[in-house]
Amino acid sequence: MNSAATAISRRSLATEIDKNAASKHSGRVRKGFAEKLKNGPGFGDFVSGMNEPLTPAQAMEKAVQSLPGNSRLPRWLKTDIPTGTNVSRIRKTLRELKLHTVCEEARCPNMGECWGGGKHGTATATIMIMGDTCTRGCRFCSVKTSKAPAALDANEPQNVARALAAWGLDYIVLTSVDRDDLPDFGSGHFTETVKSIREKAPQMMIECLTPDFQGRPELIEPVALSGLDVYAHNIETVEALQRMVRDYRANYKQSMFVLEHVKKTKPTLLTKSSIMLGVGETDEEVMQTMRDLRTAGVDIVTLGQYMRPTKRHMKVHEYVTPEKFKHWEQVGNELGFVYTASGPLVRSSYKAGEFFISEILRKRAAASANKEKNLRDVAASIASEEQKKHAPSAL
Repeated sequence: MNSAATAISRRSLATEIDKNAASKHSGRVRKGFAEKLKNGPGFGDFVSGMNEPLTPAQAMEKAVQSLPGNSRLPRWLKTDIPTGTNVSRIRKTLRELKLHTVCEEARCPNMGECWGGGKHGTATATIMIMGDTCTRGCRFCSVKTSKAPAALDANEPQNVARALAAWGLDYIVLTSVDRDDLPDFGSGHFTETVKSIREKAPQMMIECLTPDFQGRPELIEPVALSGLDVYAHNIETVEALQRMVRDYRANYKQSMFVLEHVKKTKPTLLTKSSIMLGVGETDEEVMQTMRDLRTAGVDIVTLGQYMRPTKRHMKVHEYVTPEKFKHWEQVGNELGFVYTASGPLVRSSYKAGEFFISEILRKRAAASANKEKNLRDVAASIASEEQKKHAPSAL
């Protein structure tokens, strides 16, 4: 055998496993583990210090409390799964026309009530235009993000108008993803959609929940003058938490400017904003934010509980009680908002609020014709009528 063959042979022999040695080592490991298990802690060590064993219910409660973020929802935040004929019909139309709703994309807890009709009997949906992918990445939002979303659908304004006319709604909310990739950030598309709806459903009341258009007046004004009834833009949270909660391209002063400029552009237009609670804000910061919104001329404010959409999003700092939300509703009324919607499940657009706003718009039109009441008087009158309707009957 030559030297090369000998080297190969030696290398192959070097890689062979000694089965006897491996067997002996495995036996020692098993024996060592068995001894450790025998001499280790017993069940008594785990329950020592307890007078009595936990019941199954107590054990479950302790397990839930130990989870990160205290994941169990309070009873006032639990809602039914959306079902029913109206829900199915709206879903079918959305799919056929390739439309999106913020109700689905943002996993709104009120979808069943709004799409199903609720106590006021009229189905409402919030249509999300300009696609389902946002160029920003706010830490509370479950909408998909990308630096380069798909191109706008040129047929979308007409498709939206056709769908809404077919549904026969009284009130609709249009919102959108942020489109920082477009030259006008989507202002023209928003404006065209509102005008298309006006042509096909002239009696429909339209609310637009818009992006900030990076605070550019020339892009805010066309939307404000497009024929909508309510211009909404959300401040989202208090000033100190803006950077933690929102994308770096959004900020408190810029959002306040948008709302203020809309009011200057068209003083008769109702303006609206929303604040999330439970993200780490203080009462003093919430109060200051509400004051700032009133200074900017905002007519309507909504306050609701932040609910973490997935584990990838920021955690809930606190579940605010219904009593606390009631307090903020009273504060809003005292500060002079035309309407304050405050509750755990309240969102910037939701069924009960839209019903109330639509009544304000109708009665304001009638009052304007007769020159009898101002906007605050109209709102107070509607609130009084609603309270009478839902007050318990006398025995």
